[in-house]
Order: sequence, then C-alpha cells, then structure tokens
Amino acid sequence: MIFRIRQSINHINHSSDEEPKALGCYDTAVKKLTMPQARQLRLRAQYLDAKSLGGIAETVRDIGAVQAQDATAELLAVRVRAEGVTGEGVERARSEDRSVARTWAMRCTLHLLPSEDVRWVVSLIGPQVHRYGKRHQELGLTHDVFASAVSELRKALGENGPMTRRQIARLWGQAGLPSEGQAVPHLLVWASLEGVICFGPSIEGASSHVLLDDWLGASGGSPPDSLAELARRHVAAYGPATPEDFHVWSGLSRGEARKGFAAISDELLTVDVGGVPMWLSKSRRHWLDELPDLPLPPMKMLGAFDPFMLGYRSRDLGIDASLHRRVHPGGGIIRATILAGGRAVATWTRKRSPRSLSITVSPFETLSDEVAAGIDAEVADIGRFLGVAATWERVDV
Repeated sequence: MIFRIRQSINHINHSSDEEPKALGCYDTAVKKLTMPQARQLRLRAQYLDAKSLGGIAETVRDIGAVQAQDATAELLAVRVRAEGVTGEGVERARSEDRSVARTWAMRCTLHLLPSEDVRWVVSLIGPQVHRYGKRHQELGLTHDVFASAVSELRKALGENGPMTRRQIARLWGQAGLPSEGQAVPHLLVWASLEGVICFGPSIEGASSHVLLDDWLGASGGSPPDSLAELARRHVAAYGPATPEDFHVWSGLSRGEARKGFAAISDELLTVDVGGVPMWLSKSRRHWLDELPDLPLPPMKMLGAFDPFMLGYRSRDLGIDASLHRRVHPGGGIIRATILAGGRAVATWTRKRSPRSLSITVSPFETLSDEVAAGIDAEVADIGRFLGVAATWERVDV
C-alpha cells in the first residue's frame, strides 16, 4: 500500500498541471467520493461543520495556522471555528498568554501560529525568502545590508524592548541602512524568517516587533522531520488534499511537497474525488463511514483570507468555478465569503466604527428566508465577538 501511494504521489506531480483522471496506479479499494462529500470532509477538518471546543492555540494548530495580513480577518477566522471565544480573548492569547504568535511563515505571508510551532515552521519556510532575490537587488538589499539590519535590530530590541515599524525604520536610517518604502517590510520579513523577531504587543494602536527568544522564551521544540510534520498538519487540516495543494499552501517547492507527502505515505488513505486522487489521514477513516449520516454544515460567515480558501491549488470544491472572480478578484485578495450548507452563496464587507459594525452582503443568488435567518445569527455572533452592535443589509442580486 505504501508503494502504491508513493506511485500515486509521483503520478500526480509528473502529469503537467492537471490532476490525473485515471486511477490505475491506485489500490482498488480506494473510496470514491462525490464533490459535495469531499467538500464536507474539508469543512469538517476546518471546524466549519461544528465549532471546536478546544482552546485558541489548539484550534489554530488544528486548522494549520491562520492567515494574519488583515488583523480583523485574523480574529474572525478563529471566531467562526471556536466556541465562545472573543476578539479580546484571541488578542490576549497572542499578547499576554503568548500561546499563539504572529509572524511571517507559509508563502512568506503573515500567519498566526501556535507559539510552540513558530521556530520549526520558520526554520523550514525561511529559505523561501530568497525567491525575492531580484526584488531585493532592485531595493539595494544586499547580503551585507540584511546582516547589518538584523544586527542593529537585534541590539536595539534587546536594549529597548518592543519597537514599532516606524521606530525600526528610523533606527535603520540612522545607521545608514535602507529605511523607506518597500525596503523596510522586506528587511522585517527577512529578520522574521531568520527566526530573530516576531510581532509583539500593540503600542498606541500600532503593531510592534520583539525578539523571538525574548517573547516566546524556550517554548516548543522541533519535530524529528519538520517537512513531514508540516505535510501531516496540512493533510489533517485540509484533507482530502494533494501534494500540489500542499505546495501551493506552504510555498515550498513541488519537489519538497512531494517529499513531504512521501514521508508520511503510510499514514495516508487514498480517495477518488470525481476521478481525481486525493489523500486523507488514516486517523480520519471513520469520517468516511459517517458521511451518509452527516447533516449539511451550518451557515458560516468566513472573514477575508480565510484558511479554507487558501489551502488548495483549486477552489472548485469550495466555490463554483463561475464564482471564482467574485471571491478572488485578483491582486492577492480573498473576499469574506458566506457559506450555506457548505456552498458559497455570497460575499460580504464590513465597515466598523468604535461601537458598531455594519455589514453589506452581496449574494450570488436570491437568499432564502432560512439563509437570511442564518446570516442574522452569524452577524449577531460577530457583534458579540468584537464587542460592538452589528447590523447587516443586502445588495440586490
């Protein structure tokens, strides 16, 4: 069985850009799933069928980390999955309890990670930063500049504690280093992926950076095989999935993604989703038996850049192909989306004042009374979570 799985992994990744349609290299006992069934398994893996009863760090770990480039969306990704949490609670977990941490990780983008995982994930993902070599040259960021910037930052943070981006830019400018425009974030990303810094507490409403070792102490260790462990986390959080999905989600090379899947091949169960081979953790085998009796997933209002939208090469299982541009208009934007019965039915935007939140829903179709009632409940819970009075209105189809 292990040999056949490895054959299958290689078959997927040597077949141009499309998943193979034939299953000749698979075990004949492969479970065949419909697209809706596979979607339901993915929703369950992401706690989008029922909320997690675990803590914030446990929930973040189970869903494979949270995209964190939008601060409110970062909070909302936890809200939609964890029972009874609040935005203040998520922030306390990050800035006071420090059970989760924000730093650059997969795809060199901001993520919220369990603190115990930060070091080994950053160590594995860190070399990705070199893919920006051409852009670094354009910005005048040479190896010596990076080394000097990290050295200056390490010294200043060690002496002064948390510093905002503006303060850090001023520090670098005084040292004769690049301190304006895109050079600053590129230097911060480099320092983060070197494992030197991460995000710290807010200072007068502005994000700050701190020394990783000072902020997290000696928390966490490294798994025996970091690549295998990240592949294992991805399959657990996004399965049924493929090595190509892992490649796109992590930003690792296709070769590394194949290697990661091969390392855990004896832990994987092969399923056929509409003629496409995918993998599920063997520990979830009982989910397949439970599929016929599972109710449709409840209404869910996902925030922008939700992990469910970012875990795969193709979003066809989550969003009808004709609606892709409505959710993903380009430029790296992933809009906040409403799922009804696991199916995308609308996008939504938010406008917040200190004490209120107004939400505008843009449906893809006429919303039934049942769906509208579900939105009422979700909007009320978003208001509870953020501690504001929340209302919503729809834009006609």
